[in-house]
Amino acid sequence: MEQSDFFNPLRWDRFCCVNLTDLERYTGRRHERSLVQCLIVYKPDEFDKLFVDKIRTFSYLCAFIHRYKTTMSLNASFDSNLTTPLYNESSTAAIHYDIYSTFCPEAVAVDKYVTPYTYVIGFPGNIFSLIIWLQRRMRNSSGYYLAALALVDLVFLSLQVVYELNEKWEVKCLDLPFICEFYPIIFLTSQYLSPILVLSFTVERYISICHPFKREAWCTTRNAKIVIVCTTVGCLCINSIQGFFWSYDSQNKKCFLRGSVVEYGTASFWTIWTWCVEAFVFLLVPLSILYFNIHVIVEARKLSKFEQSTLHSRTHRNSATTVMLLAVSFYQIFTTLPVTVIVTLYYTFPPGIEKDLPEITDAWRAHFQYYWAKTVIEEIGMTHYAGNFYIYMLTGKIFRQEFKKLMRPLIGGLKVKLTNTSMTEYSTVRTGSVKNRKEVTVRMCNGKSNGHPIDSTESEPVLNSSETQL
Repeated sequence: MEQSDFFNPLRWDRFCCVNLTDLERYTGRRHERSLVQCLIVYKPDEFDKLFVDKIRTFSYLCAFIHRYKTTMSLNASFDSNLTTPLYNESSTAAIHYDIYSTFCPEAVAVDKYVTPYTYVIGFPGNIFSLIIWLQRRMRNSSGYYLAALALVDLVFLSLQVVYELNEKWEVKCLDLPFICEFYPIIFLTSQYLSPILVLSFTVERYISICHPFKREAWCTTRNAKIVIVCTTVGCLCINSIQGFFWSYDSQNKKCFLRGSVVEYGTASFWTIWTWCVEAFVFLLVPLSILYFNIHVIVEARKLSKFEQSTLHSRTHRNSATTVMLLAVSFYQIFTTLPVTVIVTLYYTFPPGIEKDLPEITDAWRAHFQYYWAKTVIEEIGMTHYAGNFYIYMLTGKIFRQEFKKLMRPLIGGLKVKLTNTSMTEYSTVRTGSVKNRKEVTVRMCNGKSNGHPIDSTESEPVLNSSETQL
């Protein structure tokens, strides 16, 4: 196939080795079907080098893939580029999205319409958490960790909104210079920081409970600030390489993974790097949290009645804090580990052969069931970026007190505003003696009266605003 033939749709058919009717059910115009079929049949080593370079960005091909509800299975470097998910998406890549919309619409609907509810509860919750944990009374070492966690979760949810708009709603806001390279760095940093911060305050609680003599040296606000800064810088350093992985193609105005980092498919540098980092963050870190939590629970149960009675006040407060932190960390485990497991099972339930559709084979049926389960589990997993505020409210008495204290001026100001802007009330009352009873219409405005006797004569005085008789 000559290079010039690639740009001549009328000549594509003669280079195709498969029957064009294979894609009849998915595609519209014949010459566009031919292009897809040519790319399926041809192998990279059979292309002229210049021809390969022309289509290496795959921005042109991805438009066909999204539009025609089919997936391409190209060999070598083509395979990894096409099946690589965008921005940390699991292996059920975006190229299958139209297939899922057709054959698994319930899962797609959950993916698109349930996530906004997570934002509704997550944004106000994280904002309130951040404000409360930064109050003077709450500024202890655990409070700084939880304030940092609220800020990180708030950043992640904001970036997740951008991702959802770009991928699920097709509002293209990431195909821009600098944004293409910078966005995945910040997005993944905020995503990784959340479980790492939970591990940090879990370790601190472990030291406080299991090694009480080391508490004064290690569990300080200064050390908490140092750990927060170090973990943030560490995550930024780990994810800074994402700026190299992703590149903006100014010619096609698309953001894509560099061909060099995905050259060997599942053995590519990008794939190995991603699996190693995410195995650490979403598998090793939750298991470590579980390990420390078990030790904290066992040690806390060993407290003698004498210690509880002697140090009742301090022990009670520490126990309340421990319960709250345990609740947060266990929720982190229960929402993170299932997502890790379900993503790992992708290769156990791979997609079937596209040409078998629309007939649902056993392979496709198993994959669609897997995709449905994966979607639900991932939506539940998203809640650990949004639900910490409600855990604090349920388990933290001091946190509830601070929340009431924070809301009291707002509620009081709202009541005053409603009183001042209330409608003017008119009431008819009677005034005077039994012999000379008069009816007075009193105009109430902001708590003041201005009465005018209805049957009074000119000699009769008018009630002034200082009178209280109504």
